[in-house]
Amino acid sequence: MVDMNKGNDKLVERLRSNTERGSILWRLVRPVVRPVWSLIHNRDYVSDYDRDYYLYHGCVLPPREMRGRLGASFLADGFYLESGIAEARRLAARLAYSKSSLVVDIGCGLGRLATGMLWEFGDVQYLGIDSNPVFAEWCREHIERNHPSFRFIHLDVVNELYNPAGKIDGDRIRLPLADATADIVYLWGLFTNMGPEHVRIYVSEMSRIAREGSRIFLTAFVEENVPEVSFIPKGYVPYECVKPLQCVRYSKEFLFSIFSRYGLVVEEFRHHGGAFPSQSEVYLRKEKVAA
Repeated sequence: MVDMNKGNDKLVERLRSNTERGSILWRLVRPVVRPVWSLIHNRDYVSDYDRDYYLYHGCVLPPREMRGRLGASFLADGFYLESGIAEARRLAARLAYSKSSLVVDIGCGLGRLATGMLWEFGDVQYLGIDSNPVFAEWCREHIERNHPSFRFIHLDVVNELYNPAGKIDGDRIRLPLADATADIVYLWGLFTNMGPEHVRIYVSEMSRIAREGSRIFLTAFVEENVPEVSFIPKGYVPYECVKPLQCVRYSKEFLFSIFSRYGLVVEEFRHHGGAFPSQSEVYLRKEKVAA
C-alpha cells in the first residue's frame, strides 16, 4: 500500500526548499528587478488579462501577474500546480476526504486548492470563499464554469490587503453555509494576515458550519513564549512587510484557547511544518456533542 503521508511529505519538503531558495534570490535581485518590472508591468498585465489564463500540463492556471499577488513563489507555473496538488493530497491523507465530502476553502484566493483537487480527484463538492472580487470572478470564469460542482463566492468583507473597499465589516461576518454542513474546512494562510478580533469570529463560524467530527486544517504564524499577538515581528519572515496585517503572529496558548472555546480539538500541531516560511500547520477536529 502506498503511504500517502510519506509521498506528500516529500513533495512538501521539495516545495519548502524551493520557497526558501526563492525568498533568498528575491531579496538579492529585488532592487534590480522592481524598476524593470515597473516599466513592463502595464504591458504585461494587459497581455495576461487579455488571455486571462495559462495552460500548464493541461491545467488552467491564473495569469502570473495575479498569482504574484499571493507571493513570488507562485509566479512559477510548476510550483503553483505542485503546491495545489500537495494540498489536495493532504485532504485525502490527513483530513478523511472522500468523494461525498463537502470541502469549504475559506480564503480560497485563485483556487490553488481547487486546481489541485481537479488534478487528483476530478469533479467533487467544493466551495471556495474569498474577499477579493477579482480572484473570485477569475475562479468562477475559469474553474466553476467548466466544473459546476466547484463553486466560488465573493464575500465582500473588508480586508486591508485584498479588499479594502469591502462593505461587510469583519465583526459582522457570517459564512454563507447552513449549520453543520461542511465535512472539511480549509484555511491556508488566512490567519497569517488577520487580527485577533476577526480570528475569533472566523473560528466561531468554522465551528458553526462544521459537522460534528469533521476536520479543519489551517496555517498560522504560531510560537511559544511570545506575546499573544504581534504585528510584523522583526526578522520573523524573509520578505518585506509594510502593512501590519502582512504578518500577524500568535502565541500558541492564546490561539489554541480560541479553538477550545468553540469546541475545536487540536489533533496535531506542526511547528513551521508548511512549505512557506515560518508557517505552522494546525489540524483540528470538531468535537462531538455528548448525547
